[in-house]
Amino acid sequence: MHFLPWWALLACLAASAFAAYLLIGRTQAGGYRLALFALTAVAAPASTAGAATAVVLSTLLSAYLEDRAADSAGPPDPPARAERTGGEATSGRSTAPATGGSSSSPGASPGASPAASPSASASP
Repeated sequence: MHFLPWWALLACLAASAFAAYLLIGRTQAGGYRLALFALTAVAAPASTAGAATAVVLSTLLSAYLEDRAADSAGPPDPPARAERTGGEATSGRSTAPATGGSSSSPGASPGASPAASPSASASP
């Protein structure tokens, strides 16, 4: 678990105090300097604590819901196995199906050109 350093919390408190000072200064309490400082001193830590509480609760709720979703999903399904047809032998390599006009036989070597295959030479 990671904690914020004290200077980050102090910076958040200072920003909260400045925002509270500006907001309270626009009200009727802004006319009384002592009331303005007292309300700012109370509102700044309260708003900082409220924001920190909201962040912590959001993080905990997110982790809880993620764990709950993972538990309800159960174990992952095994990948579907491809069916083999006929007497084709595979060497453990996966080959992509041929696209386009040329066709290749399962026994053809990868370096063979389409012109050398029996289907490419057409005899009239």
